[in-house]
Amino acid sequence: MAQFFKAIPKNSTKNRIYKNIKIEKLDHQGRGMGHVHGKPIFIEGVLLDECVDVQVSEDKKRYLKGSVKRINTMSTLRISPDCLHYKDCGGCQLQHIDQSTQIQIKEAGLGHLFKRFAKLSDIILQPFISGSPWGYRRTARFGLQYDRKRKELDMGFRFAQTNKLIKQKVCPVLLPQLEKLIVPLYALLNSLQIKEHLGHVELLESEQGVVILLRHLKAFSEKDIICITNFAKAHQLNFFIQAQANEFKLCSGEHKLSYSLPEWHCKFIFAATDFLQVNAEVNKKMVAQALQWLALEADDRVLDLFCGLGNFTLPIARQVKTVVGVEGVQKMVDRATENARLNHISNSVFYQADLNNKQINKQIWAQQKFSKVLLDPARAGALNCMEFIASLQVSHIVYISCDAVTLARDSSVLLENGYKLDKLGLLDMFPQTKHMESMALFLRC
Repeated sequence: MAQFFKAIPKNSTKNRIYKNIKIEKLDHQGRGMGHVHGKPIFIEGVLLDECVDVQVSEDKKRYLKGSVKRINTMSTLRISPDCLHYKDCGGCQLQHIDQSTQIQIKEAGLGHLFKRFAKLSDIILQPFISGSPWGYRRTARFGLQYDRKRKELDMGFRFAQTNKLIKQKVCPVLLPQLEKLIVPLYALLNSLQIKEHLGHVELLESEQGVVILLRHLKAFSEKDIICITNFAKAHQLNFFIQAQANEFKLCSGEHKLSYSLPEWHCKFIFAATDFLQVNAEVNKKMVAQALQWLALEADDRVLDLFCGLGNFTLPIARQVKTVVGVEGVQKMVDRATENARLNHISNSVFYQADLNNKQINKQIWAQQKFSKVLLDPARAGALNCMEFIASLQVSHIVYISCDAVTLARDSSVLLENGYKLDKLGLLDMFPQTKHMESMALFLRC
């Protein structure tokens, strides 16, 4: 019988424990960095100048990754995490640091990334935008896994760096009205006859109240539907079930969901599957700053790329001659068009386009004249359309980013094409986590 094995490099240090590693600095994600025999090692959950015992989890050619086994010398900045799942959950990595220090770490990281990728130094950051450090998140998706031995469904976020689910009981970054549903929702799902065939469950907040979206891989029994409907009515929920990616059915509550930006008299209709900015408080402040940085005037023609359902587009439309929104997903284009009509906005138009296509300049909308541009791409950034944006020769470009690395990378294209970085600032959209939102303003020289 043939035997198969995987060779382990002789010099591999994986799983080895090293003692008294000094944390020399923190990176933009709040990870500590030390050295093992001259090789950098990155460690979650540590602070500057702490000495820790570390177990190596990854051994790469140029660096190591490790987890803390013991803290030998503790920083005075360390605080006790508020969440009982902190040590296990892969979501909130920075709960051992207070919010002001978290922001300092992220701001330092933002400046470092621009120095490294955009070759800019001595950047003076604008005042950061922030909100409540807890109870801020209005959307969440919990994984569901059925354990055949226990005949029980597990519900929760994943353990760090694994696919295994923690047994979720609390989540203090969620809005309180979402967090309080975790335990009763778990009980409901375990009472269903098809609990072996559930995919995931999402919770989100709307003006119509809390929304539940339950993904299922097998049809519900009549008894299950009655259980779901009774639960939804008892908790005053808008409860949707989803059999396939592009279809969902309402069991109880309101079908049309919405949120508002009252400062601009804008109301946004969205579906339970649509993308929303997770932090409503910071989102309002972010939109306000973006419009201020654009220095909008009545005769401006503005291009809004990666526009989604019109979160920036419609407030911009209130202040300019015309605005064009472009989005890659057709259903979001349709939603944005509907939202413009709902808000009696007639000076906006929306197009579907693949903004990763380098030939976007051939699109009809791309041949129009614009005076200003706003873009808010996904984590991958907007590298393939940066040359096109630079070619428009607009006076102002505001770039909102959920990944400072791709923002700094994409900025270099604008800097090479006659633009200067005028403003840069942190948006603390995701307190307690390593994720960093930021905004940059570029002016044509």
